[in-house]
Amino acid sequence: MPTLSGMTQTLLSAATSAFASLSATLGGAQDSDTIWKLQSIDGATYEARATLTFPAPAQIAGRTPCNSYFGVQTRPMPGFHADRLGITQRMCMDFQKEAEFITALRDMTLSEFDGNRLILRSEDGREMVFIGVPKPN
Repeated sequence: MPTLSGMTQTLLSAATSAFASLSATLGGAQDSDTIWKLQSIDGATYEARATLTFPAPAQIAGRTPCNSYFGVQTRPMPGFHADRLGITQRMCMDFQKEAEFITALRDMTLSEFDGNRLILRSEDGREMVFIGVPKPN
């Protein structure tokens, strides 16, 4: 039977491992002062405005053509998974572009950084390309 000290060490080890996993997500690896602006989805130029930010480890947030969104991203790099997304409910004329963005974001499973580009990919070959720009002061 494990001792209280042994159980405490096991719990601390599990907590440390979980924190290390969260730190290895995109949100833990990225500068929270960068805004990732969507350039294309599946090779087609994205004509509306959409952004992605990593405000803290395991967190994502940004803007769609109509609304703001937030959620969690907990897969270790190079994995990606937008989960528990919350989206404001403003109506606008670009609702179709917004739906296209959110659907694609939810499909993404892999991430890659290439200089100032963030590329998200899905297992079935979909792709989102973002360009990083500094947040305005």
